[in-house]
Amino acid sequence: MQFQTSDGVNLNYQIEGSGQPVVLIHGFGGYQQVWCLQVPELIDHGYQVIRYDQRNHGASGHTPDFDSIDRLIDDLHELLVGLDIKNPFLIGHSMGAAEIYGFIKKYPNFPIRGAIAIDQSPKMLNTPHWHYGYMDVTRASYRLKLKEHGNVRETLNGVPAKVIDQLAPAKEMFPFVRADNLPLLYDHAKQDWRSAIESARVPLLLVTANQSPYFNGEFAKVMVQNNPEYVSTAAVDQSGHVIMAEQSSEFNRIMLGFLSRY
Repeated sequence: MQFQTSDGVNLNYQIEGSGQPVVLIHGFGGYQQVWCLQVPELIDHGYQVIRYDQRNHGASGHTPDFDSIDRLIDDLHELLVGLDIKNPFLIGHSMGAAEIYGFIKKYPNFPIRGAIAIDQSPKMLNTPHWHYGYMDVTRASYRLKLKEHGNVRETLNGVPAKVIDQLAPAKEMFPFVRADNLPLLYDHAKQDWRSAIESARVPLLLVTANQSPYFNGEFAKVMVQNNPEYVSTAAVDQSGHVIMAEQSSEFNRIMLGFLSRY
């Protein structure tokens, strides 16, 4: 199905199941199919699942020279309002998690039940006082390093065949061109969402990967210390960046446990 944003971009989305709504938000270069191992579990436990391709991704529309994570946050807000999704849980991976941080900050009065952020530091640029950014990038180096991307393996041991089978047709039909979307990645990298997490007044679970190639999971403990009433953390072992696909059983256990508490 297609939802049209206020600036005329069509977002491709799916709604499955019934009950308490859970919205799944993929990351930079991602596709809604990456959640295929979560959807059946959520439906079986009585949740309604909403997943979508973000602007400039997958089957959704494209904006030339797009460079605004803030617009993606607005897209999420418009989708929730337009589809009349009330009091949802939000679950985001990577850049999708950063959008949750931004959503909590920009729309503090929009009622959400809780949120899960997967392997995403709230500040990607390292400084002398913040050592939990994306790899070793700094303000001086982030553009070059993000452009090169390096030879970093995103996952620890790959993802299951079922996920690959779901992703492959979408990737073939709607290839993501990283170079065309670097302005968005740069804007994502420049953000600092720490204050959003520190001031959050909804339950927020930060899920980290012990073998993440990108982030030191200790950032989550720092955030918990700054907002222990609302922020919690869970670390997943034997996983790289794509935790929900690489270690789906453990992630689903953590996810369902969090959802059931709220």
